[in-house]
Amino acid sequence: MTTHQNPLDTAPEDRGLDAPDAVPELDRHVLERTAAHLHERYAQVADRATVDRILEETYREMDRRAAVKTFLPLLAGNFADSQLRALGIAQGIIESPLPRVLFIDDANAGRSQMAASLMLKHSEGRVTARSAGLAPAGHLYEDAVAVMAEIGIPLDQAYPKPLSVDVHVAAQHVVTLSCGDQVDQLPGKDYREWDIPSFVGRSLEDIRAMRDDLEARVLELMREVGADTATEARADSGTGSARRDHPPLQMSA
Repeated sequence: MTTHQNPLDTAPEDRGLDAPDAVPELDRHVLERTAAHLHERYAQVADRATVDRILEETYREMDRRAAVKTFLPLLAGNFADSQLRALGIAQGIIESPLPRVLFIDDANAGRSQMAASLMLKHSEGRVTARSAGLAPAGHLYEDAVAVMAEIGIPLDQAYPKPLSVDVHVAAQHVVTLSCGDQVDQLPGKDYREWDIPSFVGRSLEDIRAMRDDLEARVLELMREVGADTATEARADSGTGSARRDHPPLQMSA
C-alpha cells in the first residue's frame, strides 16, 4: 500500500532547495491542513499531489518575494484556492455563469489590484474579477493602498500574484495596463489595453487621479459586459428581480 507524502515534507535536497529554504514547522502544519481542505473542496479538479504542488509552489514564490512573511501560509492558501478554481473553470468542471475579468500589469502592486477591487466593489460580486502581475512585487504600493482607503475599499489583505496559465485561460475579458505587448493573446477572449502608467515615481495626487480614471473605465467595462452597478443592483433588489448566485467576493483580487 502506498502512502501519500506531502512535497512540503520532503528533504530540501530532494527538492533541489538549500537547507535555509526549509519550511518552518508552524507554516508546514498550516499548509498541510490547507492542502487537505483544498483537496476536499477541489477533488474533482485535481488530485492531492497536484494540490500539494500548487500550494507549495505558491508558498515558496511568496516566501521569495514577500518582505513581511507573517501570513504567508494564509496568503498561499488563498492564491492556491484561486488557482484551483481557475483550473476547474478552464477544464469545464466548475460552472461560472458570471462575467470573468482579469486585470494584468507589471507588478500587481497597484493598478491591477485597484481595478479588480473597484470591479468587485461596484458589481457587488456580479463579476468575477482577478488581477495578476508579470513580475509581482513583494508588496502593494503604500500610496495605492492609501488612495483606495479614501473611497472605502481596503486593500489590507491584497498581495501581488503572478500571472498563471489557468487564471489566464479562465478569464473571458483580459485588461492589460500598459503591458499588452508582453501578454500572449489566447483565442476566444476579449483583450483590451488601458494606458495607465506605472505608479512608480508618481505623486499621491497623480495616483489619486489614476484611481479615478480606473474607476471610470471599470464602470464602463461593467456596462459592456452586462453587469449591474451597485446602484442598479440595489434598485433591482427592491423589486425582487435581482438574484445573487454566490456570496460577495473578497475585495482584494
